[in-house]
Amino acid sequence: MSTTWGRSASADWSAMPPYTFHGQTPGRPFPVDPELCSTAHDVPAGHRLALVIDTVDPLYVEHNPTGAQLTFFSPSTDPGRLPVPLREK
Repeated sequence: MSTTWGRSASADWSAMPPYTFHGQTPGRPFPVDPELCSTAHDVPAGHRLALVIDTVDPLYVEHNPTGAQLTFFSPSTDPGRLPVPLREK
């Protein structure tokens, strides 16, 4: 999927299935280790790679309680990681 903003900004993305947190205690932190689907994109020099995490999916909004909140954080004792393998030319 690809989107363009203005004359020079654009983005390509790969959609992932929703990840649910059933059975978790509200207000109590818990680890999350979702599996991301493998994908490959050529990122031209000077461009950026970003991971976007959203907490509302319009296709599943009726499953979220009104006023529900989700906070992401990464404590210094267990920092978040996203390994990105690079292909050599």
